[in-house]
Amino acid sequence: MTIPIPRYFQSSQLQTMIFQPFVASLILTATLARSSQLPRDNGGNGTVIDDQLYSLIEAVVQANNITGMSVGIVTPNGQVEFASWGNRTESGEQVASDTIFGIGSLSKGFLSASLGILMQDFADGTNTTALPAGVTEFNWDTKMRDLLPEEWMTEDEFSTKKADLKDLLSHVTGLPTHDGSYSPEDSPRDLVLRMRDLRAAYELRQLFEYNNQMFIAGSYVVSKLSGMAYQGFVEERIMLPLNMTSSSLHPDRLSGSDKFSQTWTPSRRRIPFFLSTEQEAELIAGAGGVVSTAEDMLLWARLILNGGVDVHTNTTIIPQATFDLATTGNSVFLHEGTGSLSPAGYGLGWARLAYRGHEVIFHNGGAPGVSSVCTVYPYDGFAVVVLSNTAGSGTLNVAFGLADHILGLPEPSASAAAAPAPAPAPLMTPASATARSASLASRSNVLSVLTGTYSNVGYGNFTLCSAAQGTSSQCSNVVQDFNKVDAAAGKPSNSSELYSAWSRFWGTHLRLTPISGNDYIGEMTTLYVDGYGTDHTPFEDPVFDFKISFMEEEGEVVGLGFFVAENESWRAKRGGSIREIADVWFDKLQS
Repeated sequence: MTIPIPRYFQSSQLQTMIFQPFVASLILTATLARSSQLPRDNGGNGTVIDDQLYSLIEAVVQANNITGMSVGIVTPNGQVEFASWGNRTESGEQVASDTIFGIGSLSKGFLSASLGILMQDFADGTNTTALPAGVTEFNWDTKMRDLLPEEWMTEDEFSTKKADLKDLLSHVTGLPTHDGSYSPEDSPRDLVLRMRDLRAAYELRQLFEYNNQMFIAGSYVVSKLSGMAYQGFVEERIMLPLNMTSSSLHPDRLSGSDKFSQTWTPSRRRIPFFLSTEQEAELIAGAGGVVSTAEDMLLWARLILNGGVDVHTNTTIIPQATFDLATTGNSVFLHEGTGSLSPAGYGLGWARLAYRGHEVIFHNGGAPGVSSVCTVYPYDGFAVVVLSNTAGSGTLNVAFGLADHILGLPEPSASAAAAPAPAPAPLMTPASATARSASLASRSNVLSVLTGTYSNVGYGNFTLCSAAQGTSSQCSNVVQDFNKVDAAAGKPSNSSELYSAWSRFWGTHLRLTPISGNDYIGEMTTLYVDGYGTDHTPFEDPVFDFKISFMEEEGEVVGLGFFVAENESWRAKRGGSIREIADVWFDKLQS
């Protein structure tokens, strides 16, 4: 869901979500700002999005290949307004304010609220389960090792002992983004138990690095200590009191509704909703599992705008201490500002910064076929929600462009417009096979020594195949599938690439493209060999990429390393072999 992001949340989907990831270019097309140079008083008919602005946003929607989008606004005078663009189905049914979308990492705010509510239950003596033996209180400083005895353990002894829920939800545990380590068959408990087998990149509380797994661990804590499934807790304690009747963490219950939106890639290919089973929905619930509408999400935005208190009933939903922690900066994810953005902090499922001089609490979300934004301006008294059925950064553009319009801000200066928020540099720029240097690439049998099965206890096993080598029937099928999607895309075959069918939560396959020497760019992707929906043309939907390096010893390939951390890890600073410095090390299994 959408802060610094792998390419899936940079150019596409995940890093906005689920997965990370939020700051892309936040300055909207300048024409939106031009539509008003004065603060809006919302007099008369109270319309923020008039015909002119509607048309301008429609142009942004088309330019970003967004199939359908819905917007909700709480105006400074307390009125609500909705507008929608595009379609929710292949057959042309239009998006409306009650269309149901996935919201990706906007779900993270529901987790921090749920934990705070559960903490209040224990403080008030209304809890239905007991704390683990020896634990006398449950708050944001309670250690994970005490909450999950015999289950919580990381590679680092210090973080095993000292990490608390505040560390997890502000992304400072030291673990990098290990989103390739889990599969659709995993449970939240599986991920918690597997953390001991995942390498840390930094010390506890040293650096911010977005991590979906920590929000999955947080949902597991709610389930254990509430005596009910996390999804049910959120629906009963947050959605029901707020009258969010079209929202759920059980997509299967709503997917048959005529209000549920289908989903698309930015290339306008329809794809299935990214949570296809109840098990997947349970796994990702805390990090990105909520489905909702613009109408319902505006109820949630008004709750945040009102300090965690329901504006209709004057009932406290989010306890004050939790609200304050969640919406203020516990960690720093943007160290330098730009012409439009201040440095930014991350709370517990919410970020906080100043946009063009105006304080904003916000998050965005992204997943395959999902892009969402919620911005709340506490001192200006308004909020904007944008939901889309297409991955990409267009929703960010619309959300912040609407803020320009509501605040009556002038068109951004040329210098500000040319300096968008810093985003992580691309991990690698693929190069042609002819640009590769010596070492493995210099040998005629390079692919034969690279193909085979690789194993890591935290990630599992995968097998690399090559189109240039004689292969097993399993590898023949994998190569054929890649050939089909590449041919359909008009992409020339690359005999230097390596392929794997690897069932991960965020993809079905892995593509390795040579860069230089022993280095490749690895791309987690999903192949649709038979197309999807009414279009049966093969295609793929890439999710995120990262560097992969192979290692030799005495002329033999002994393994490979994944480099997934956004910043230089302590291992990389220390130096050593690929085995020693990689964020993930896979041994090559001997056939």
